[in-house]
Formats: sequence, C-alpha cells, structure tokens
Amino acid sequence: MNFATRSGLAVLLLGGFGGAIAWLSAGGGGSKSHAPAVRWESSVQCKPCHEDVYAEWFGSHHRISYTNPEVRELSDDFRKEECMDCHLPRPLAVTGFGKRTLPRRTHFDEGVSCISCHLGEGGGIVGRNDRPEVPCRPRRSEPFLAVEACESCHNQHGTTDQWRASHYAKQGTDCSSCHMPEVRRVRSDGSTRMGRDHVYRGAHDQATLQKAGRFEVKAEGQEVVLSLTNVEAGHNFPTEERHRAVDMMYRFVTAGGPTPQWTLAHRARQPYRDESTPVGPGAAPGENTQLPAGATKVVRVPIPAGATAVEARLWYRLTPFCGDDSDKSTLLFERRLDLP
Repeated sequence: MNFATRSGLAVLLLGGFGGAIAWLSAGGGGSKSHAPAVRWESSVQCKPCHEDVYAEWFGSHHRISYTNPEVRELSDDFRKEECMDCHLPRPLAVTGFGKRTLPRRTHFDEGVSCISCHLGEGGGIVGRNDRPEVPCRPRRSEPFLAVEACESCHNQHGTTDQWRASHYAKQGTDCSSCHMPEVRRVRSDGSTRMGRDHVYRGAHDQATLQKAGRFEVKAEGQEVVLSLTNVEAGHNFPTEERHRAVDMMYRFVTAGGPTPQWTLAHRARQPYRDESTPVGPGAAPGENTQLPAGATKVVRVPIPAGATAVEARLWYRLTPFCGDDSDKSTLLFERRLDLP
C-alpha cells in the first residue's frame, strides 16, 4: 500500500470517527432527542421566542455599542483596538465572568448581544432559572447572576469597584436592581410572569440621571449655596468613561435681567491621564471629582451687589467639550431662587 493510499484511508477513518462523535453529541446513538445541537451565534436566534426582550435589547445602547457614532469618534473609529474588547465582546464565559473580555469579528451590528451574556462555557444558554422545557433550555448560573458578569466590561474605569465601596453593595442592591428592573411579561397563553428589563437605562436616559442626583440651591447670609448629592447611583456620579461630566452652573439676575453668561461652579469628572489642568473650579490637577455614592458636593458663591435672584442648572454631558446646545448635553435640573 503506497503513501497516497494510506493517507486517503486515514482521512476516511478520521472523518467517519469525527462524524460519529458529532452525531452522538447531537443526540444520535440511542438518545431520546434526535434534534441537532444548536450553535448559538446571533441575537436573531432569540427573537422568535423572546420578541419583547429582543425589542428592548434592540433599542438599547448595548446593541449599538460598536456602531454608535459617539463611540466610533471617541475610539478613533476603533483604531484604539482595546475598545473593541467591550464594545464587540465575545461571550463573557469564554474568558470568565469578571475577567477582561476578548473582541469578536462577527455580527458587528449586534454590539453587546444576547449571546455575549447568555452563552455558557459548554455552548448552552445560561440565565436566572432552569427551564429544560423551553427550546433554548437555559440553566441557572450563579456567576452569570453576579456583579462579575457586568464587571467584565464595566470595571475598566472602576465602576464596580466604586459599587463595592458603597453602601449598596453591603445591602445587596446590585447592578441589575437599578439597570434591569423587574417587569411583568405576558406569555402567549395570556398568563404573566416577571422578567427583567433589557433596555439598560443609564447615561443616555434623562429620568435615570435625574434619580441619581439631588440638586439644591439656597441662600445663607451673603452667599448662595449650591449642593449636589449622589442619592441613588450605586457608583460614582458620573461614572465610567473619563469624558462624562456633571456640571453645576449659575448666573445672577439684577433689575436689568439675568447676566448673559453662565458660570461653572463645579464639574464632577475623572480627568484623562495626560490632563495637566484641573477638570473644574477648585480642583487640583489630576484630581478625580466624581461624586461617590451618598456623597455631597457644596459650593458657596458670594452674592454680588444688586442681585435680586439666582438661576442654577445641573447638566450631564457625554463629553466635557460640548456646549449647552449640544445633543450630548442633558439638562437635569433648573432652579431659580429669589434673593432677599
């Protein structure tokens, strides 16, 4: 038998052996189930059974984490390749919940997808409950339910570390408590069940931002006192990317009307590594002025002669380099206080 014949026979034997293994793993060889194993690759596979969840995710910033123009701009169109790790991640279970993710090269339009979070180590689906009777047969996974599942991406700027240092961690209020609140879902038979919202409201949602901070303005003697308290964010406010900013602004009103220019009283932000100037008034160069959970920032401003009122605003900015009229700025609160 010559070399070519022996090689051909070996290929046939190996191919047959591999086919048998695939057939057995897919439910052949006497198994009660003859359905082929499903290879979970795209969120579209989840849509037929989970239309409401799919619709929520489809409208979320998780879904556009790779295609979002804001992200493309900040990542230099992903020439900063490390940004792809979290904006186009492989399933978290590949590297392990809580560990740095790896980027994938498929389904670019799905960003952080159903598969990114719900695909388990063995290729099956993980979730909150064991459901062997449904098509995707999810298995309950404690690592999937833990904060570490969010940490894989959301601790790149210290957000889950900030949560661990807060009272929320001690009382058991985790990421999903706020960002994935419970919702009532209707089954096809008309019955209902409780599930989790998959919109993941956060920095792009005005109502969520307004719940995070309490903004107050009062007069004490010859000063106006502006204060901002982080009342409901389970982490710093703002958090995540260094370019997020929360600005306290004010201007005085006289008999002739308000002054045309607004003055920055305080900026809450984490500076970039190479910033040499303070992020805002009263800050030291390189100082992180983000507001930890439960903390309050107070600014006192002298009342000028002739002032009859003060107007104050609290802004959330997706980048500190934008103005009030930018779509990257969200007005959270506006206050007016008449002065004695």
